[in-house]
Amino acid sequence: MTEHRTRALVLRSYDQRESDRIVHLYTEQLGRVSVVAKGARRSKKRFPGKLESLTVLNARIVEPRRGAIARLEGATLVEPFEGLVQPLGRYAIACQFCELLDRLAAEREASAELFEFAMGVLGVLRSDPPDRLLALLLLVKTISRLGYRPQLASCAMCDEPIAARDAAGFEPRHGGALCPNCRVGGGLMTPGGLLLGLERGLRSPLRGRAELNLGPDAVRRLELLTDRFFRFHIGIELRSTAFLRQSLPLAGGSRLSARSGPQISIRTSQDPP
Repeated sequence: MTEHRTRALVLRSYDQRESDRIVHLYTEQLGRVSVVAKGARRSKKRFPGKLESLTVLNARIVEPRRGAIARLEGATLVEPFEGLVQPLGRYAIACQFCELLDRLAAEREASAELFEFAMGVLGVLRSDPPDRLLALLLLVKTISRLGYRPQLASCAMCDEPIAARDAAGFEPRHGGALCPNCRVGGGLMTPGGLLLGLERGLRSPLRGRAELNLGPDAVRRLELLTDRFFRFHIGIELRSTAFLRQSLPLAGGSRLSARSGPQISIRTSQDPP
């Protein structure tokens, strides 16, 4: 048997048989892994309050030699989930983040950078008021780290830089933005300023999103682009999306147009949470 001691984020858990629970974790050392917590439902002392989604643990995981599911042999609480459940919009964003990791992160592929990103995300969610721009940026940042980053600052077909004043396009099958010349062949009409605003958001901390000057109408249009990109490249429907958008309704008007989009400063460092 092999034993691992690692920090872990609980993504979801569910009952198995009469006394066990299956727990999906995203761990620092093992990546995404499923484990069984034997007797977790029967014993009130072994894992009290530690197997709920969004909980962060120091976990002790044991892997049997013959390929059976790994066992969660012990866990100590690092961060409880309670700080992420109120208000409802915060909980909805957190649920979508967990669903993304649970369904898209590669099994048994450790990434210390992705784990630290996840810890940073939880910190932002605990402290910042929830809004739809936060949800949008977190979705695109997460899928980008999982290998599905849309091309936004330059044309996906000819690599011409996108300008804020461009009547640009967006075509998921080509990977993202289209310049005005390449848009002739298709693509959803999209102001260049919107695409650059989203690019800037990907390269900026989540806590700095107010500086992007993206109002509700801009967020709504970017959600449409992101939904199309997500469906084309990933091909699944997130169960959490409807709940999130019901919990965080949009209102008001946009502060961003094709002629007033923010300029982008390209950085080579890893995009922050």
